[in-house]
Amino acid sequence: MKIKVKFFSSHREAVGRSEINMKVDEGMRLKELMDMLMGSYPKLKKLSEYTVLSLNHRYASGEEILKEGDEVAIFPPVEGG
Repeated sequence: MKIKVKFFSSHREAVGRSEINMKVDEGMRLKELMDMLMGSYPKLKKLSEYTVLSLNHRYASGEEILKEGDEVAIFPPVEGG
């Protein structure tokens, strides 16, 4: 199935792109996708401690099962003051 993955800020710099379209297996969990991405983009692994995930514009834990057409966003924690 096809999904879109968007990268922001330091995560975009680590990957070298702002988004990628991917084919993944049905039933894949978001955390499995992250493991796959960290294998393909080793610089992402260094940022994993500082990573926030969203699935279809909602914060995600990583346990969610991906579906056809999903949009995943990967970004650093948002800070404000």
